[in-house]
Amino acid sequence: MGTGEIILGIYPMAALTLIISSLIWGGLVFLISGRSKRYLWAIALGIPLSPPINILVKGPLAYLVAGVLGLKPVFTSSQPVWFLAFLFMLAPALEEAVKPLPLALRKIRINIRDPSSALSIGLGLGVGFGLGEAAYLAFGISQTPQYVGLPWYVFTGYLYERTIVCFIHGVMTAVVVTGYQNGRLLKYYFVDIFIHSLVNIGAVLFSLGYISGPGALILLIASTLLCGVIFELLRRRSNAQTV
Repeated sequence: MGTGEIILGIYPMAALTLIISSLIWGGLVFLISGRSKRYLWAIALGIPLSPPINILVKGPLAYLVAGVLGLKPVFTSSQPVWFLAFLFMLAPALEEAVKPLPLALRKIRINIRDPSSALSIGLGLGVGFGLGEAAYLAFGISQTPQYVGLPWYVFTGYLYERTIVCFIHGVMTAVVVTGYQNGRLLKYYFVDIFIHSLVNIGAVLFSLGYISGPGALILLIASTLLCGVIFELLRRRSNAQTV
């Protein structure tokens, strides 16, 4: 193993993941918007949202509650069930709240005119969030002792998972932005939390040791298929109301 591989670690794979995900899902935003470039900016707006919510909110809140109760903010089978539920709900509740935050900007809101524009903007914001999350996770992995020194090409699992998760984030954000467009933001936000919770079940069960890696992969594939169905429903609805 060369010295260059030790220094670079996951970063070449992370760069490849960001490029592939941007091309695939950016291309999807381009296609569903009628081959318009005007909605691609939504991807850029979503990119910086993941690190702050993790560093400034999710992490401190988990450590605060755990510290008060004398627990550790980790998923282990020895933790109280209610505390595991608290940790489990942190990501769905907080991430689905932060992803549509760009809607607070008037220049963003006025572009949401119908279900089609809501789908395009929501998908873009979510894909951007997924890209930012992928970069944030890559940095975390690079700081983890057991991964230090591994060559970049062993992180193919990261590439596959993060590319898929970018799409999943896109669909979930499209749901809540659609809710904003039709005046039912709060209702669709809770629907988003439910979808996000379903998506995360496999990773949590794997962390607790209840299922194997292949089992977690099967659940991730199932989650992706579910989000594919949701995306198609949103796309058909937007087409029907645009015609």
